[in-house]
Amino acid sequence: MDTKVESEAIAVSYPREGVALIQIQSKPLGVLRFGVKQALLARLLELESVKNVRCLVISGVDRAFSVGSDIRDFSQEVGWLLENEYWEAGLNAALENSRLPVIAALNGYCLGGGAVLALAADIRIAADTAQIGFPEVNVGAFASGSGTQRLPRLVGRGRALDLLLSGRTISAQEALDYHLVEYVVPADELMAFVLDYAEKIARFSAPVIAACKRCVVVGLRQGFEAGLAAERQARVQTGRGADAVEGREAFLEKRPPQFNRTRES
Repeated sequence: MDTKVESEAIAVSYPREGVALIQIQSKPLGVLRFGVKQALLARLLELESVKNVRCLVISGVDRAFSVGSDIRDFSQEVGWLLENEYWEAGLNAALENSRLPVIAALNGYCLGGGAVLALAADIRIAADTAQIGFPEVNVGAFASGSGTQRLPRLVGRGRALDLLLSGRTISAQEALDYHLVEYVVPADELMAFVLDYAEKIARFSAPVIAACKRCVVVGLRQGFEAGLAAERQARVQTGRGADAVEGREAFLEKRPPQFNRTRES
């Protein structure tokens, strides 16, 4: 792997206050070569330590969010298969576990491993021209890297198996009907819409936003009671924070709150 080349396939910018944007620029069509997945994970971990970053957007460029793994990279060696699964599942788990709300801006083709990557985001916003699918069965593979687990949790068992077993690609509108994406917007308005949305989230208390995400993730992963336990812990932590005082005072004084927008409050 050429580390420098793969690092250059991932561009990081800060287009709005509190918002980081990661663009998948690998060619062709945002292909997720082994090194690209590693570079994505490295950039995510770097952003975790940037205190004034409060929301993350991931997008592709040109005609694709990402078309997934490069079949030319595939190997039948057990070591390669397990290592690739480790990095792919690890990247997706890191997105889910991140303190940052993660928004996937689906600007075009979102296929295979690229679609699984989008499933790991917290919010998916699609251009009306986006095409989404899990075509791995066409090449004797399947949507690993957590795809078989994340998809049915979003769309239900039957629809998940329909998409996984048929390998068919669906439109943005059908993805919206399936609850696979949260919003569909005109393609030429996608990034403006997404960045406005991300900036709104970034204005809120960072500890509270992180607590919201953590409680939802814990509940979905570990069950209702575990989710309630996470809520109780987070309620004490956030309720004793400076942002809780500021939020109450701002409400009573009829002014916009000035939250502490770093990880600590």
